[in-house]
Amino acid sequence: MVSEMRYSLYGECEGLLGEGQGPFLVEEDGRIIDVSRTAARAGVRLGMPVREALALIPGCRVESATGESTPWRHLRQVLWSHTPWVETHPDERRFWIELSGPRVPLAELRQMARDIRRGLTEEQRVVLALAKTPWQARMLLAWSRQERVPGALYRKLGAEPLVVAPDLLNREDEAVWMRAPIAASWWIPDDAKAELISLGVFRLKDLVEIPEDMLCARFGEQARIWRMKGTENRGLRPDRPPEAWSASWRGDAEGVLLEQAKMQVRLCLESLCSRLVRLGLAVQTLSIALWTDAREIRWEKRIAKPTPQPDALWAQMAWPEEIHRARRIWGVELCATEVAELRPVQMGLLEQGKALDALEARDSANRLERLNAWDVWMSKWPKLQRGMAADFRERRLALVLAEMAR
Repeated sequence: MVSEMRYSLYGECEGLLGEGQGPFLVEEDGRIIDVSRTAARAGVRLGMPVREALALIPGCRVESATGESTPWRHLRQVLWSHTPWVETHPDERRFWIELSGPRVPLAELRQMARDIRRGLTEEQRVVLALAKTPWQARMLLAWSRQERVPGALYRKLGAEPLVVAPDLLNREDEAVWMRAPIAASWWIPDDAKAELISLGVFRLKDLVEIPEDMLCARFGEQARIWRMKGTENRGLRPDRPPEAWSASWRGDAEGVLLEQAKMQVRLCLESLCSRLVRLGLAVQTLSIALWTDAREIRWEKRIAKPTPQPDALWAQMAWPEEIHRARRIWGVELCATEVAELRPVQMGLLEQGKALDALEARDSANRLERLNAWDVWMSKWPKLQRGMAADFRERRLALVLAEMAR
């Protein structure tokens, strides 16, 4: 049996903070924070003053950064439709997502790129890198901007370029990350990188080989962090869950008693499970909030075995002691702060359960029909009983009558 692997996809966005169709610049406080592809090819760089940028591409439209742009919102929606493990940084124009599968998910990435492209213009694109961890994925993309990564797979997913890490294609390349260039190390200040390179420190492995006391004597205590960052194994920090991961109820001005509020919690739980099942997910950690006459009471419940069944979740609900002291409750909110993907066997059982429910409903209708027919027969033949069978004389008479009818 092939075990599933986890993959981290890292993306850097070009032009997604703007709304324009043609060449454009996006500015904030007089500095460029995003550029279209045409402007980037003309030499405009992030952080440039607006006047300097316009000198490179005269007549280019300048937009001000105001809230979430339409292309960025579209990107987030596409990412959420493919996985619940999404971390976005619009101010830095970057994101991470986590995917899982028995092999490198090129087909899914191709479909994702098509979905993203539908909401972008020719002036916008997303550059992607796939690796085992978030740090490796970001390093892979930074490395590929400096030089061609040995052993990596380069693909074009429509207009979106993708690079796949060498150690995903060949297990023998697991030590490849220490060969990454110092120039790709985003956590080291530019002036320090330039000095390191001038001293002959070109790769991360060269940095690790320098004695720590010598490194700190030259660059200060911050150099210790540079070495630690070079082997960082940071996990994904998912964004706040979307609306589909929550369910709520609001009462009237008078509120309700605790038992009625618990009924509303149960209804919200059923609604939440139903939404998550449609996304192929189950609750892993549940956050519950109740608004009482005194204050808001909030607590979390981690589910030992994630399940899509509301009955199983309800059985694991634990109510804080202070809840029982509340006289009236005005509102309820449930939110799945962490979810787990449903296993194939769980999805199969759900489908089987739906089929059984349909059969049960059909059987109930047939049973009711038979009961109604039995009532009619009993009114005509009162001595008729369930389970009665024809005796020998009746069967022989039936045969004789059948012969005579021929």
